[in-house]
Amino acid sequence: MMFKRLLKYARPAAGAMASGMLLLMVAALFEVLQPWPLKWLVDIVLGGAAAPEWLARIWPDFGPKSATASLAAICLAIVGLAVCHRVVLTASQFLLIRAGGKIVEELRCRACDHLHRLSLRYHDRTKVGDSLYRIAYDTQAAQSLLNGAIAPAVSGMLLLVGVVVVMFSIDAWLTVAALAVAPVFWLLIHLFGKTIEQRSSQYHRQESALVSFITESLSSIRAIQAYSQEPLTARRFDEAAERSLATNQKLVLAQLVFSACVGLVMACGTAAVVWLGTQRVLAGTLSLGDVLVFLAYLGMLYAPMKAFSEGTSVVQSAGTQLKRVFDVLDTEPDVQTKPGAIAPAHVRGKIEFQQVGFEYEAGQPVLRDVNFTIEPGSIVAIVGRTGAGKSTLVSLLLRFYDPQRGAILLDGRDLTDLPLEWLRSQVSIVLQDPILFSTSIAENIAYARSGATREQVIAAARRGEADEFIQRLPEGYDAMLGERGVNLSGGQRQRLSLARAILKDSPILILDEPTSALDAHTEASLMASIEELAQGKTTLLIAHRLSTVRIADAIVVMDHGRVVEYGTPDELLSRDSAYRRLFRSQRGSLTEVEAVSGSF
Repeated sequence: MMFKRLLKYARPAAGAMASGMLLLMVAALFEVLQPWPLKWLVDIVLGGAAAPEWLARIWPDFGPKSATASLAAICLAIVGLAVCHRVVLTASQFLLIRAGGKIVEELRCRACDHLHRLSLRYHDRTKVGDSLYRIAYDTQAAQSLLNGAIAPAVSGMLLLVGVVVVMFSIDAWLTVAALAVAPVFWLLIHLFGKTIEQRSSQYHRQESALVSFITESLSSIRAIQAYSQEPLTARRFDEAAERSLATNQKLVLAQLVFSACVGLVMACGTAAVVWLGTQRVLAGTLSLGDVLVFLAYLGMLYAPMKAFSEGTSVVQSAGTQLKRVFDVLDTEPDVQTKPGAIAPAHVRGKIEFQQVGFEYEAGQPVLRDVNFTIEPGSIVAIVGRTGAGKSTLVSLLLRFYDPQRGAILLDGRDLTDLPLEWLRSQVSIVLQDPILFSTSIAENIAYARSGATREQVIAAARRGEADEFIQRLPEGYDAMLGERGVNLSGGQRQRLSLARAILKDSPILILDEPTSALDAHTEASLMASIEELAQGKTTLLIAHRLSTVRIADAIVVMDHGRVVEYGTPDELLSRDSAYRRLFRSQRGSLTEVEAVSGSF
């Protein structure tokens, strides 16, 4: 089953794989021929036996009469067969390794693409390090399977058939004795296979946990150093590394014991052949050359058997890893586009939340019966204490998740009836924690619109109040950012995020605390840009600051997942409202709130 699934990803490697397998057959033929010059040396040159008819026709004097020339010819044949075998085998291995690499590449690309399409609910419950390990390391099992099990099995099978045919032509009884150990090989495979598979699965789980720990600790390096928790982090890593080492040693021990048992069985089979072969030479039914050649073929016979046995370990380990990759590929996104979903030709921007209920974990509701409407082109601020459910509304609007109850409508149509990619293309968003990539500043801004020109990027940066600080950088718009933009201040990252949203210029705009990291002067300048950007757009503004909320046409006040108030700023500040009390607690006195109310 695992091989069948893997073949779906082998299409780019089909040519290299077929060529490699064909060359394996040729290499097996050359390997089968290699012992024969030794038989000629012992029986014909040294023993004085008559040369085979075909050889006598080619070289009438082959034998003791021209021992030196015959010896030279035998040595030349040994070298020639070895060279041919090695050249063909090397070419075959190169092609098969190349094919394995292409399969790994295809598998990685498919898995990575699928991971990026999975819903946030999957990523919420899966550690980044585990996903990283599956893509970076588990996919390499395809190469191990092809080059460490399938190719040796094909080569071994061809060699096995050729060797058995030749051995039967030399002596049938000796061949039967040599093959008598074959059932023991299969018994060992059966006995050790399950153990190796289980220990391999444990080892890769521990390695994945180790990578997850490293990923998490490095992404939290500031917190670790700020709280001086380097010793604790080192101790936890040591414990994880010890667990990984312990499972690895158990796996290696099982493989070594298995290999030792295989070697012992081979030794017993060889001893049996030596005993019987010597008896038949003494009885005169076999020549010394026959026995020597038979023993050479015996090594060739046991080599593929050993490869089959040890290949079982590779198959079990690789199968465990590939199952982890296929588990990802088999996971269906929780949020998908319905079949037949049609994108509207025009977006007015009316958004309606109708009795929306949502929970991340069963039995722990985050939103309860949320009802409100945002008219096209209006700016609605969503306020409330931390944990009230404000950001969850944004996640539902972008369909990062779907509500368990109720519906969200865009221009009268349920979001679940709209194409997912189209829906997200209609929304520009500035997150509270700006997300930037390890590319240039220009590429980060242009991330919002494929094919954006440098002039469009610069214009968006100017409107987002980012051009000034960008121009001060030595490389300007070509300056490379560190991971997540760590070489910029929080305010600079937020301005780049805003410039990206400006460049996208979608009919729906979401601003999640867009000025939280800015000083008062920059905030005032940026708010003017935001007001300009919001003209004609349906805008959701998540904010706590009065200076940010003042541009809103209406305010939604949330508390414990419910909408407790909805109205204009003047309406809510003119009475004893939750909104008024919220900002009173922020500003410290009702007088200050009332003083600000005149600006709404």
